[in-house]
Order: sequence, then C-alpha cells, then structure tokens
Amino acid sequence: MALEMRGACERCESVVAADGVAWICSYECTFCEDCTAALRRVCPNCAGELVRRPTRVAR
Repeated sequence: MALEMRGACERCESVVAADGVAWICSYECTFCEDCTAALRRVCPNCAGELVRRPTRVAR
C-alpha cells in the first residue's frame, strides 16, 4: 500500500508539495510545519503523534 501524499495542510489548507516538508499521523492526516508546531506534534483528529512525512521527488 502506497503512502497518500496529500497536497494541503488539513488545518490551514496551505500547499504542501510532495518534495516539501509535511507532517503526518498514522492515518496520514497531513499538516504543514507551522500547524504541526502549534499542535505540539499531536494529531487533532486521532491524538496520534505527528512525524515528518518522507518526501517524494516530483516526476
């Protein structure tokens, strides 16, 4: 199963590029760096830890 690379922060809707920095929980909820810091690295949807998402080179 492939990791879903969502293109926007779920909190502020800012764009997060596939080759940019984003944070995800185990359910792949996606957040930008600023929102992740404001959330103290805890997903507001599931209370899971937010970890840095791997980057993907654009084709």
